[in-house]
Amino acid sequence: MNATAKIPAIGLDRADLSTSIFVVTGTDAIAIKAGTVVTIAGAAHAFELDTAVDIVDPAAGRDYCIFLGSDGKPRADICDAEMLKGDILGGFHFAPSGNATARAGGDGIPAINPFSCWDLGFRPACPDPRGMALIDGRFWADIYLLGTDHLTDGTSRFGQIIADGRSLPVKIGGEGRYKKLDYATAGEIYTHHGKGMLSAEEFFAAAYGVSERTSRDKEPETTGDVSGDGKKFVSGWGLFDVTGTMWQWGTDGDPDNPRASIFGGSWFTGSEAGSRYANLGYWPVYSTGHISARGRSDHLKPAA
Repeated sequence: MNATAKIPAIGLDRADLSTSIFVVTGTDAIAIKAGTVVTIAGAAHAFELDTAVDIVDPAAGRDYCIFLGSDGKPRADICDAEMLKGDILGGFHFAPSGNATARAGGDGIPAINPFSCWDLGFRPACPDPRGMALIDGRFWADIYLLGTDHLTDGTSRFGQIIADGRSLPVKIGGEGRYKKLDYATAGEIYTHHGKGMLSAEEFFAAAYGVSERTSRDKEPETTGDVSGDGKKFVSGWGLFDVTGTMWQWGTDGDPDNPRASIFGGSWFTGSEAGSRYANLGYWPVYSTGHISARGRSDHLKPAA
């Protein structure tokens, strides 16, 4: 079950309850939407027009938090754990590739992922909203595969060593690393972070847009690598390495007795890999160098 996010005491009035208060206006440009009113310490800041956010040092693969400066103008800076606890309005992810626009993967050009935009009332229900994308307005999924050092880096961060049965993740509540990355270990890790694993139907939706029936030509080492043919495996929602890279632990989606499942295929799966490639009854104790994991969270909607 997902943990409930703690919402700071900042008031947000929005023109549209079905979307974030932010709108992406270019590959490296984002704005606060017209009609938004932000109240901080009793002072109201009304935005009558779409208002550009000043991004400090935009860098591909980083998460940014948006806040109001002392002059009342919106700014964005790299969102570390401490900044996430401050008086922020929300955030976004500046990805190393644009999202797929058809069924051929991304373009390899760094861009803000429009589905990664979140604010204090429109966001994942898990405590840490960084590195996630909203899928079809229904749930959030990790943009990246699980990294080995998830306790310090979170479960979805660019450029991290991919966790699998050989590159093992650090333990929850203890020193050292797990002995394997099986279904139970993946579940324990995501539960710790207030997340879960994708069901089959969720994975199919989240992976749509990748280049189908193809895999990488070699095993990747780090998350979000778009060198070579890596951009082919970016989905329409901006998830990286979602097919043809590493199998990912998930469930078949049964609400009463979910079975361990794996999705997407690995780098040596070849033409079988794709957005609907799945094994819905896999051995839960299995741990190998070609199975990693990907997290998900429920969607926290703003109050009416």
